[in-house]
Amino acid sequence: MIFIGKIAGINTSDGKLNLLVLDKDKNQMNLKVKDGASLELGKVYAFEYDEVKGERTSYHVKSYKEVNELPLTLMDETLRNFYKASPVSLEDSEREINRYISLIGNEKIKKITEFLIFNYHDKFYTYPAASKMHHAYVGGLAYHSIGMLHMADGFIENYPYLDKDYIYAGIMLHDIGKAIELTGCVDTAYSLEGQLLGHLVIGAMEIEKAAEKLGYVGDKEVLYLEHMLVSHHGLPQFGAAKKPMTAEALCLWHIDTIDSKFRTLGEVLEETDSETYTDAIGVLDRSKVWKM
Repeated sequence: MIFIGKIAGINTSDGKLNLLVLDKDKNQMNLKVKDGASLELGKVYAFEYDEVKGERTSYHVKSYKEVNELPLTLMDETLRNFYKASPVSLEDSEREINRYISLIGNEKIKKITEFLIFNYHDKFYTYPAASKMHHAYVGGLAYHSIGMLHMADGFIENYPYLDKDYIYAGIMLHDIGKAIELTGCVDTAYSLEGQLLGHLVIGAMEIEKAAEKLGYVGDKEVLYLEHMLVSHHGLPQFGAAKKPMTAEALCLWHIDTIDSKFRTLGEVLEETDSETYTDAIGVLDRSKVWKM
């Protein structure tokens, strides 16, 4: 039998851990486990258990898995049951990303994009876009990219000199380094690579690795995509390794900035009463906004 739930309490008796576990509807279950040294209070697990009859029926854990060890569909469903998540489903996110990949005409740009999205598929669709500043919830990374892609269509229509292939690929890959920079879907922190390199540099390195695998080393498409990634924070004081020096890199910087700020603003406004100020908003330099 399987029980998926969040550990709400842990104590020890008779050489075993006694767990109080709550499911998504807050239903309680008491489970006993012999070897549970790695279990953490407040985390969600899938427990496989046996029912043991006696004076009192008890439930003994045979094995357990962390959420990220579950098959992707079940992992996504479980995460959404217990944590704040993107309003766009996993299935719809995959469909929309694949649609935009199909719109890329340049074969090299398309292959690099497909390669990296496939390589980091599960993390791309379940990771947050940040630990706290914006899109900081399950599926936030893909949701942020989709919001940017939708915005990009207007830019491309209004400014036809922009190369849509680089715009679409740059958006989908701009935060791919966060699959390495961040440590997980929930309660995420920054990995050692994230601390020492950051996702802009990591992302450019991943493009170079993809180019090596695909036989594109030295091609201009690789260089232009790498430039977009290392420059997409715009200015050195915001973490950019270089300032944007192509039209597409400039476009990526501004679209990224707009989506991260306005998505967060919308979420804060939803929780703010009319005719009052919001709390200070981090991505807006801690500005407060009046809700009309």
